[in-house]
Amino acid sequence: ISGVGDDATIECPNEPVFSTPSASDACGWAGLTYVDTTTPGDCPQEFSVKRTWTAVDSCGNSSTASQTITVEDNTPPVISGVGDDATIECPNEPVFSTPSASDACGWAGLTYVDTTTPGDCPQEFSVKRTWTAVDSCGNSSTASQTITVEDNTPPVISGVGDDATIDCPDTPVFSTPSASDAC
Repeated sequence: ISGVGDDATIECPNEPVFSTPSASDACGWAGLTYVDTTTPGDCPQEFSVKRTWTAVDSCGNSSTASQTITVEDNTPPVISGVGDDATIECPNEPVFSTPSASDACGWAGLTYVDTTTPGDCPQEFSVKRTWTAVDSCGNSSTASQTITVEDNTPPVISGVGDDATIDCPDTPVFSTPSASDAC
């Protein structure tokens, strides 16, 4: 049997492609058949296929040769649709993008964790949302978006009376304004 390829390792989603050997016999005809044996790997997308060729001549003499191709999944999933970092004004609340995860070899789950960092005053803060995508082989990737909440708007004073002129002996009477702040 000649032309049997070397063993190889490939990355999913590629499929095994075996060599195309030939059989020859010094005394005449030789037939060539093969059998594939699949062995599971460490996760659903990983496996190996061993192809064993058997050459048989017209007198029943035989020989075998084999090639094994191993399929691995070492590529992490891809997270897409993560928004840009942003700065907003309070009292608005952070609204994050809604990304998705995909994996070339199958399923990918997506989770997130928020980390809040205080700002210079109680109303200012930033929230960093970190997404983690994990595929069924345990490969993972992360992406994050940070939204910062600032308070740059001054409070509003309302209820201030108009300027006035009074005659003595009257005593000045001032309005009773109030102050409000959106944050």
